[in-house]
Amino acid sequence: MSFQFHNLRSGAAAPPSDDLFAQTVLKGLSKSPKCLPSWLIFDDRGSEIFTEITQLKGYQPAQCEYEIFSKQKQAITDILRNQTFRMIELGAGDGGKTQILLQHCIQSQLIFEYVPIDISEGAIKTLLSSLESRFGEGPMSVTGLAADYFDGLRAIGEQSRIRNFVLFLGSTIGNFTLPAAEEFIGKLRECLNEGDYIMIGFDLMKHPKTLYAAYNDSTGVFERFNLHLLDVINQKLGANFLKERYVQQGQYNPQSHAVESFVYSTREQVVYIETLDKEFHFEAWEPMQTEHSYKYTQLEIEMLAEKNGCRIVRHLFDTNNHFVNSIWEVKK
Repeated sequence: MSFQFHNLRSGAAAPPSDDLFAQTVLKGLSKSPKCLPSWLIFDDRGSEIFTEITQLKGYQPAQCEYEIFSKQKQAITDILRNQTFRMIELGAGDGGKTQILLQHCIQSQLIFEYVPIDISEGAIKTLLSSLESRFGEGPMSVTGLAADYFDGLRAIGEQSRIRNFVLFLGSTIGNFTLPAAEEFIGKLRECLNEGDYIMIGFDLMKHPKTLYAAYNDSTGVFERFNLHLLDVINQKLGANFLKERYVQQGQYNPQSHAVESFVYSTREQVVYIETLDKEFHFEAWEPMQTEHSYKYTQLEIEMLAEKNGCRIVRHLFDTNNHFVNSIWEVKK
């Protein structure tokens, strides 16, 4: 057994993340209406707040996926039995539900390595500490990577040939538009080999009121998460956002088939961003989109797999058919 950590975001070969962050903010705040991608929120503190969201009773994706992992873990390990494999998790976070699967794999005496990848160095280090405490005496080896998804996958690809089982959980795929999701899956397939597996979590279309309740919790965690974006911009780019002058609201948009979160300026105001040396004007109650969570139908999932050269092995649904973990095999 071994537990290793590698930070692929540091050193001379690291991507220009600060410049990318700045250019993304400039582009998003220059749009009309203003729109910023949710990945900007995920510094270490943003990842911690998102973990709180996954623990909310009414947050359907997390609760449904926990149920699937708890009740159908044998169906997953049956696919992997009798072969050595590498389990790779993209956007691992705290690895909460994945640990249900890891424990079952260990109990089933499967031979495998677990490779969690996350953009947050803090999240990976915390996860490795948790795994070492829980599974340190077992046979599983763990290599944690603080990296962009594809940088991490490319680094893994340089290692010896072994069947990969990639996890992309929590309905993260819903953060993409359909064309962007197709592009993402295409890039993911390019990083993998014939016969590798991908398991993706899809939040399914359901009653709009159920969706509204899931993204507008009474405790205000979703609002803290979205407003944390302003903190991150202040810290990284020297902006002067005053967080108390903004509120958050999530709503289902039937045109985009997504739950969209907006941060609203409660008054007319001007924000100056030092790194960009630019002012941005906000009207009173002007919306700025910060999240997009697309809700899939089963047909759309099957079309997405087929378009990107993958064969669906199995759909694993929760009891209420609100969520599915879809397992695909890469064909080349």
